Amino acid sequence: MSVRMHRGALSPLATALMLPLVACGGGSTSPPALAYGLPTPAEATYDVLDTATISIQALGQSLDLRVESSAVYDLAFARADDGVTVTLTVADLDATLAVPMAGPITVDESSVSGDLVFTLDRRGDAALVSAPEVDEAAGQLVPPLQIAHSFFPALPGATVQPGDTWADTISYEDTGDAAGTGTVGLQRSVLEYAAVGDTVIAGRPLLQIAFNGTSEIRQTISMQGMEIEQSTDLRLTGHVLWDQQAGLMFERVTTSTGEGNVRVATMPAELPTRFQSVSRVSLRPE
Repeated sequence: MSVRMHRGALSPLATALMLPLVACGGGSTSPPALAYGLPTPAEATYDVLDTATISIQALGQSLDLRVESSAVYDLAFARADDGVTVTLTVADLDATLAVPMAGPITVDESSVSGDLVFTLDRRGDAALVSAPEVDEAAGQLVPPLQIAHSFFPALPGATVQPGDTWADTISYEDTGDAAGTGTVGLQRSVLEYAAVGDTVIAGRPLLQIAFNGTSEIRQTISMQGMEIEQSTDLRLTGHVLWDQQAGLMFERVTTSTGEGNVRVATMPAELPTRFQSVSRVSLRPE
């Protein structure tokens, strides 16, 4: 089976770190459709670990900016007309940005005020309902639009067998209005998914899904009174483990590598950059 999906360009009130839920609940089909609906249970906690390195080539030297982030997201789900409504709370955040020739910047959960609320239709198309207020320092670590569109994977909305594939395109614009992060820009990702087969972890039967694709990011960031323009082209690979019985994502691991350019208002020319990151999202045991 091969299914084509498209998530069209969305307004800022429709979503964009992390980072992708449920097979339809309540049915008796076997196997259930791989689609979003109310999971069982209707609450979940995820541990989110991110590491990223951005290498900037300047004056013949490579300056490395490193980000390490550990977070805990509490999620509550409710039925929606054609899928599910997700309320995400940043319960804990411990992040450090190591900046060349400057002291480290640390961020915790106090940088995020309020909940992120969004809907997902059966295939995972996201629409933002409301966003938390995120301060400038945490804007790149807890980007509401990226989380709403990318935390959970695209699903085909139908039953799958090993070897079945489906594709998804995510395209959205961030005007900076939703959460006041000081970031504006565009992001477009094209991903190919493939059902690999069944596996069991701690007695829990899971469907393994592999994915790969590309992402284009164009954004302007205002930080500490300085405006930074950056463009990055990424290659993405990873996997998702999906609990079809519970209708819930169990794990998602994403590796991103790529190149781009950055321009700082105080510098006369663009600087080449290299980017690499690993993100791991794991469902916390009940």
